Amino acid sequence: MADITAAFVRQYEAEVHVAYQQGGSRLRNSIRVQTGVVGRSTTFTKIGKGQATQKTRKGDVVIMDVDHSQVECMLSDWYAPDYVDKLDEFKIKHDERRVLAQAGAYAVGRKVDELIIAAATGAVTSGNTVGTGTALLTLDNCLEAFALFNEAEVPDDGQRYAVVGPRQWNALLKIDQFAKSEYVGNDYSWLKGREAKRWLNIVWMMHTGLTKTGSGATAATKCMMYHKTAIGLAENGNGVKSEINYVPHKVAHLCNNMISCGSVVIDPSGVVCLHVKDK
Repeated sequence: MADITAAFVRQYEAEVHVAYQQGGSRLRNSIRVQTGVVGRSTTFTKIGKGQATQKTRKGDVVIMDVDHSQVECMLSDWYAPDYVDKLDEFKIKHDERRVLAQAGAYAVGRKVDELIIAAATGAVTSGNTVGTGTALLTLDNCLEAFALFNEAEVPDDGQRYAVVGPRQWNALLKIDQFAKSEYVGNDYSWLKGREAKRWLNIVWMMHTGLTKTGSGATAATKCMMYHKTAIGLAENGNGVKSEINYVPHKVAHLCNNMISCGSVVIDPSGVVCLHVKDK
């Protein structure tokens, strides 16, 4: 490792893993996650609704025969490498090492969020979209999305989430009911120190990576409301992996962080899009 010790490498790998798990991705902890995947794809199970029935005395019960369908999720490989010059090694023994590890983990985390957002946005139709991107976010928009959730019988079990852009977050803060709701960062370790509130029994989060449409005066954002079980993320192994290798012709160490993962919408009825203007 040319002056980079094995202990340094192990610590770097551990710090990348922890940083990724705790906050590299803003959305990973709000959806279903399947780790340890072997191969290029995996499946998530979607379970249908059962119906209770009666039976006659001494008669046979009627089997619900609940539908169990499989949704395939394809994985792809992503890398977030960076060089550390050999003369910089003295700077990366402690704090600088953690900064490098965090930067790599966050780069991978942003890609994971990008995949989740792309899957969610791609699954919405006119039937589960509120707004056309021509008006600002309002209380009525939020309540309409909330109504679509309830009409679809999406479980109201504390696992509903909504993700909005910075402009939409400011619009929410102008809604009295939202402004008075409590921040939930201390209730969710992965949201600690971030803008997140619980309102309508939905955890609302702010994210800068949502899908945009238009530009300038017509710029709009596709905000997402979803249930935890409606979207899945699949990862090879235990998620992000790291390695450090010396590259002689660069006179530097290559710190490479990588992940093989994919995201898919398991149940489209558990995803609603709020398509609203930015300003």
